[in-house]
Amino acid sequence: MDTTIQIYKFKTGNDYSNYVPVELSGDRTRITSSPGHLNDRWPVNLDSGYYLNGTMGVTSGYLSMTIEEHNAYSIKPGIDSLYKLLVERDPYLEYYERNDDGTFRDENGVYGIDTALINNLIRSNRLESYFKRLK
Repeated sequence: MDTTIQIYKFKTGNDYSNYVPVELSGDRTRITSSPGHLNDRWPVNLDSGYYLNGTMGVTSGYLSMTIEEHNAYSIKPGIDSLYKLLVERDPYLEYYERNDDGTFRDENGVYGIDTALINNLIRSNRLESYFKRLK
């Protein structure tokens, strides 16, 4: 079971939360991984413009294709075709990650994650007390 929690904020004026994320190489010149079927429950909106999960990591880029459009394909496009749809190579203003040890687990939370606690950390400017800032 993946226990990674990702919290991020897009650069001002950009919102790619309904678009397909792809994993890019470290130098952001090529796609190294693309998703299969995307769960449209992610990402979850948090306070102050932050989002929870639904990304391919800190080196994610975003396509011009929406999650809905992507999921409608019975055969997913290849990486070469997806690269032509890449519209953002460096989308994040801030990006935090944590391999959760149970601190943020809550059966009553959003998909088992205690978003109330995370939102409190955002409001009190304490994300870095619990999450590693990668950007």
